[in-house]
Amino acid sequence: MKQRRNEMKVLDLDCFDRKLPLICDLDGTLIKSDSLHENLFDAFFHSPRQLLRTIPNWFKGRPALKEALAKVRSVEPQALPYREQMLELIRRARSAGRETYLVTAADQSIADDIISHLGGFDGAKGSSGSLNLKSRRKLHWLQESFPEGFIYAGDSAADLPIWEAASGAVLVGDGVKFESKLREAGVEVRTLSPEKRHPVKDWLSELRIHQWSKNVLIFVPLFLGRIADDFHAVLKTTFGFLAFGLIVSATYIINDLADLEADRAHATKRFRAIAAGRISVMNGFLACLVMLATGIGTALLLDHQFALVASVYLALTLAYSFRLKRVALLDVTVIGALFTLRIVMGQVLNGLAFSPWLFSFSVMFFISLALAKRHVEAMRACSNGKDTIEGRGYLPGDWPLTLGHGLASASASIVIMLLFLALEPRVTHLYHNPAWLYVAPLGVSIWLQRIWLLSHRMELHDDPIVFALNDKTSWFIGALIASAFVMAM
Repeated sequence: MKQRRNEMKVLDLDCFDRKLPLICDLDGTLIKSDSLHENLFDAFFHSPRQLLRTIPNWFKGRPALKEALAKVRSVEPQALPYREQMLELIRRARSAGRETYLVTAADQSIADDIISHLGGFDGAKGSSGSLNLKSRRKLHWLQESFPEGFIYAGDSAADLPIWEAASGAVLVGDGVKFESKLREAGVEVRTLSPEKRHPVKDWLSELRIHQWSKNVLIFVPLFLGRIADDFHAVLKTTFGFLAFGLIVSATYIINDLADLEADRAHATKRFRAIAAGRISVMNGFLACLVMLATGIGTALLLDHQFALVASVYLALTLAYSFRLKRVALLDVTVIGALFTLRIVMGQVLNGLAFSPWLFSFSVMFFISLALAKRHVEAMRACSNGKDTIEGRGYLPGDWPLTLGHGLASASASIVIMLLFLALEPRVTHLYHNPAWLYVAPLGVSIWLQRIWLLSHRMELHDDPIVFALNDKTSWFIGALIASAFVMAM
C-alpha cells in the first residue's frame, strides 16, 4: 500500500514513447461521477417538461438518449467532480510534449464543453446519436485514429479490451482491480490508486443522521401526556421515529441531487458526499427510493393518520426546498410548521388529544429560531457589503425586520406558555405541584434571549438546534426545565 501511494504521487509516463498519445476516459476516470446520470437528474429537477419530451428517444438506444439529454440541459463542466490525480497526470503529459485526448462514451457536446473548460487537450471524441463510443466500439475508433499505438486511462470492465490492445494502461479508481490480470496479459500498467474511502462515514453524513435529533420532538407528547412509562406507546413512537427519520433523510438526498451545481460552487457544501463524487448520483437516488418506500410503508403499518401527517411533511419539505425557502417570511413560517408537525406525529401515533396551546407555542418558538438564523445571514451580508443573500428572499438591509419579527415570535411563545399554565385546567389535574412548571417559561425565555444575543452579534454559527446540542449552557437550562417537570409531578 505504501508503495502504491508513492507511485500515485510521482506517477508519470516517461517509460512510454512520447509519441504515444494519452487517451483519457471521462466517467469514473477524469471525473468521479457518471455524466449521463448527472445530466439525467439535472434535467429532471430543472427542466422536467423538456425531459418528458425526450421519452421517445429512450427507446432508440443509449446514444440517442445521451444526445437528447444533452440538448435538454447540458452538464456544466465547471460543476463536475474532477479527479485531481488525473488532471495532474494530464498536465505532466502535456509538459512532457505528449498529446492528450478525451475519448468518452458521453455525448460529443459534453466532451467538447469539458475540454473547452479545462484546456490541456488536443481533441475530444464522444458518442453521437447513432454511435455509443464504448468498449470495443471505442477500441475500433482508437485503432483507426492512432494506428501507431496509444496509452489509455480508464476505470471499468468495459475498458478491458482497450487496455489489452493499448501500448500502455493507466488504471484509475476501481480500475486498479484489473492490474494483475493486465500484467499477466503482458500489458505495461501504471495505476492511480483509489482515494481512501470511508463509505459508512460518507453515508451517515449524506443522510444527515445528526439532524435526526430534531425528530425527538415526536416523543414530546408522551411526556406531556404522562404516558412515557407506557412500554407499548414508547415502542410504537420509537418505530415512528425511525420511519420518519428515513423519510427526512430521503428529502436531504433529493435536495442534494437538485442542488448539485450550486453545492459544488459553495465553499463548504462542495465537500458533501454526492457533490464531491464519493457517492454517485444514481446510488443516492436509489437509496432515496428505498428509504421513502421503507419509511412510508412502516408509517402505514403503524398508523394511517401518522402516515398522512408524514406525507404532508414530505410534500411541504419538498415545496420548501424547491421554492418556498426563497420567499421571505413564508420560509420561516413553513419551518415553524414543519417542526410542529413532528409533535403532531407523536400525538396521532398515540391517540392523544389535540392541544392548541402546544401547537401555538411550537409554531411561534420555531419561527423565532428560524428567524435567528436568517438574521445572522442578513447581518453578515450587510457587514460584508453584499447586495443580496444567495438562495434567500431577504436582502442584507432586512436585518431590522428579522430582528423585530424574531423577538416578537419569541415573546409570543413565552406568553402562550404562561397563559397555558395559568388558564388550562388540565395542568392541575396532571401535576401535583404545578407551580414548579413556571420554571419552564423562565428557562425558555433566558435561552431565547441568549440565542438572539448571539445571533445579533453574528456569533451563532450553526442552526440554533444544532448549536443547542453542542452548548453547555443550553444543556444546563434544559436539565433545569426537566428537573422542574419532575418536581411538578
